Order: sequence, then structure tokens, then C-alpha cells
Amino acid sequence: MSVIRALMSGMIDYAGLFPPAALDMKAVVRNYADYITGDNSWALGGLVVPAARLREFSDVFNEVCCEEREKTWLLSVLGSDDPADSVTRISGFTQGATLIDAVEMKAATPQEAEALISRLPEGLIAYIEFPPAKAGEMLPVLARTGARAKVRMGGLTPDAIPDSATVAQFLIACADAQVPFKATAGLHHAIRDNYPLTYEADSPSATMHGFVNVFLAAALAWLGKEEGLVIATLEEESPKEFRFNEDNVCWHKQALTTIQIGAMRRDFGIDFGSCSFEEPIEEVKALGWL
Repeated sequence: MSVIRALMSGMIDYAGLFPPAALDMKAVVRNYADYITGDNSWALGGLVVPAARLREFSDVFNEVCCEEREKTWLLSVLGSDDPADSVTRISGFTQGATLIDAVEMKAATPQEAEALISRLPEGLIAYIEFPPAKAGEMLPVLARTGARAKVRMGGLTPDAIPDSATVAQFLIACADAQVPFKATAGLHHAIRDNYPLTYEADSPSATMHGFVNVFLAAALAWLGKEEGLVIATLEEESPKEFRFNEDNVCWHKQALTTIQIGAMRRDFGIDFGSCSFEEPIEEVKALGWL
């Protein structure tokens, strides 16, 4: 396996229901059906569905995917502001060709996080989204319960994008606590740069994080590198600085092997949610890395 495939294997959770794509359920289910059997299925993670729309998903899935499928669909379910309702919907979900693999929830305090995690059916992976500034108090709970962290990397307005220092401190804190993480929102571009925030013609633009930057920075944090190196990796805007070879990736006098990248992805930087599956793949191909 090449290092870019090790970096991106199973990396992209498809979240086409969410802005800026905001597709309807039928379009999203049809897209995922194509992706899971397509040439780039190796990079595909789960399908992100809100708990409140699980019944709608089942109806559309049965309509669109009536034939027997070779691959089981893994769902990452977003909890709502009503945790009890979300747990009821998750516990009652049955769909032979799909499986709920993970649940993503928000918590403002360690006590709230622990209560949410304790309500989930056994065997589900729990991702807890919290303000990065609260990492010091939240991560011990996640480490103790076996839950994972979730960080929001952007949104539809510039102020939704966290600065590099905040992201670096989050990554380092997760690495120190040995808590795996996933990212969400604003990561459908490979390399950090100025991009439109939506697909509208009059969309505002802002400097957005790149998923290659973020996950290579995560690798440095996971290996115990200093914060300055993590921030420099997050802020690099030149694709030419990243050199992907068959067996390693080099940048900023750093070099990581395919084995190191694969281990980081397995144990620490799990994946990211994106409203587009195709855009990240196309950008990496355009850069000549695939």
C-alpha cells in the first residue's frame, strides 16, 4: 500500500445530507451506493445520518437499494439535542444491510459526556464533540470510558474555522490522553488555502484547513513532536512542500513511513466527515499523489 492510500484508507465519512451540499436523502443514499462499489471505495468511511432521520433513511434505502448488496453499510449516527430520543431511535433501528457503527454527540461538561456515553447500547463507538478549550477536563472521561473525541474544523462562516494553535493544542491533548479523534466540517480540501465556504456563486471565502495538513499534523502530535511543528504543518499552504512517495511522505524535514501513517490512522486520527466524497479524491488526484 502506498503512503497516500495508507493516509486516506477509509478516511472520508460521507455527510452529503449536511451543508454546504445539503442533498436530500434519496440523492445521498444513491451516491453512497455508487461510492461503496466504485473504484475509490477504499477511501470511503461510513454514512453520516442524524438519529431523527433513521426511519427516513430506512425507507429510502429499501426503495433505492432493493437488490442484495455485497457490502454492509456502516452508519455514523448524529445524536440530537434530546439524548433520550436519540438513544431510543438508535436502539430501535433495524435494517439488515446496514449497521450503526458509531454515534456522535455533543457535550458541554464531563458529567454530560459521561451520562451520554452510559446511555448508549453496548458495542457502539461514541464520539463526543466539545469545545477544544475544554479538552483538559473532557479527555479524561473519554479515555476512561473508551469514547473518542470529535473536533469541528469549519462551517458556513469564517468564524466557524478554528485557528491553527487551537487545533494543534487539541491534537496534542488527544495524543497525550491516548484518545482517538475524528474531524468534521470544512475539511473537503486537501491542502490549506483560501476557498469559498459554500457552493453558491456569491459565497464568502476564508482560509480553510486541509485534511492532509490536519492528519499529518495529527501524526506529529501522536509521535510526541513539539507544538511548533504541529502548527507549521497545519499552516502549510504549498502542496509542493508535501512529497508523497511509495513508502513515505516528507515535509518540513519530517518523514513518516507507510507503516507509521497506517498505525496513526488505526489508533488515533480515525476519519473526517465531508459533505463531498468526490472532491477530496479529485484534489489528491489533481496534485498527482494518486
